[in-house]
Amino acid sequence: YYIMTDIAHFGFADDIAFARYLVKDVGVAAVPGSSFYRNADLGRTKLRFCFCKKDETLHAAIERLRRLATR
Repeated sequence: YYIMTDIAHFGFADDIAFARYLVKDVGVAAVPGSSFYRNADLGRTKLRFCFCKKDETLHAAIERLRRLATR
């Protein structure tokens, strides 16, 4: 249903910056990991993705996220 993933190797300042980038430039939404921690610093290198979507939505997100591997 959900996955929390480490995004440290993408080189963004924090989870919020990367989440904003994904929405604006990639077209995929994720929740900053820091919002799930009492100590927000513990989640600064994580994003949470939700997979309770239609198959078509998930396939479109997969294609958009694949482009990140080629950047």
